[in-house]
Amino acid sequence: MIRLQKDDLESNDTELDLNLTNNNEIRDLSIDENDTNIEAVENESLESFSQKVFDTLLDKNIPLLPLNYQVYFEQMLNDTSQEFQKKVHSLIESNTNNDDRNINFEKNIHSAFANTRDILKCTSSIYKNLVLMNETEKKWHSNLLTNNTNSQRFINDTEILQNDIDEQINQLKILYQKCTKILENINTNTMYDSKFDTYNKRYFIYLVQNEQKMIEKFGHTSTIIMLTLTNQVIQYIKNDQVAALIIMKTIAKLLLKTSRRSDIIGYVGNGIFSMLLKHSDIIASQRASERLIELIKSTNVFLGKREINLDLNVGIAKMNTNRSAENSLNFAINALRLAQQSKTPYIVYKDDVESN
Repeated sequence: MIRLQKDDLESNDTELDLNLTNNNEIRDLSIDENDTNIEAVENESLESFSQKVFDTLLDKNIPLLPLNYQVYFEQMLNDTSQEFQKKVHSLIESNTNNDDRNINFEKNIHSAFANTRDILKCTSSIYKNLVLMNETEKKWHSNLLTNNTNSQRFINDTEILQNDIDEQINQLKILYQKCTKILENINTNTMYDSKFDTYNKRYFIYLVQNEQKMIEKFGHTSTIIMLTLTNQVIQYIKNDQVAALIIMKTIAKLLLKTSRRSDIIGYVGNGIFSMLLKHSDIIASQRASERLIELIKSTNVFLGKREINLDLNVGIAKMNTNRSAENSLNFAINALRLAQQSKTPYIVYKDDVESN
């Protein structure tokens, strides 16, 4: 149970589109639990456990790449004792170089972008005032020429000053345009969604496309999960953008908190979160979906005196060598919409049900 107030929002950005009418969105990650037939070991050593992970990759003919090792390491770790898991997580925390550095860097960029945007607005205002001052000075200058022929020296000085101001105004305009273009380019090419602390749509699609290349090269199967609020919850909060944003942030925090380190979670727009589950089949994805749905359903959000019971719909689609990354993404969204329409907790894309 979570109690939140509208004042809990960290920014004034409360616009959130929960209209699921576009086919242009997508992201999470895991592997089939049945692929890791490792017995729980009470007194597992890190060395022997690491060797088992290595042997599993060899047995399954999975490329010995760092990311593949990480995925199987985390999955197999779930089958060990809680005590061993705590020890390993503690070691990871103390020895990691922080893979989130890029995200933190983009957070700083986002903050700098907001501040720079305000500076540019102020600069724009200064620019307008300088233009107005020039126009006023020209009128005054003209009157002075007419009424006082003895002030030529003063007029010459003001003309020099005016020329300097004109040059500075032009420089200011050019710098403003360059700065704006650079900031827009930075904002366009980021990988981070500043609202939800997840990957953004553009970068998520990029990661899915990379995974598709790996699938075509090595022949394994991965899956995509799409998650969004049920239509009942959406209708309840559709006229309250602040409530919608708080709820979406709550879901994002829960997904991030409960995900593995190797899981990839993203926000693709229109109220949809997405997950890419590497080395995962449909059965494993269904289990992951069931866990996520139960997690969200057990979480109630209080907005003032109002209690909102959360619930999710999920769409699942497979990634394999027979379809493109774009098709897999669209199939997952289609399954998600069907789940919403039929009020079913989760639905697997029809072709994947037949082949599973």
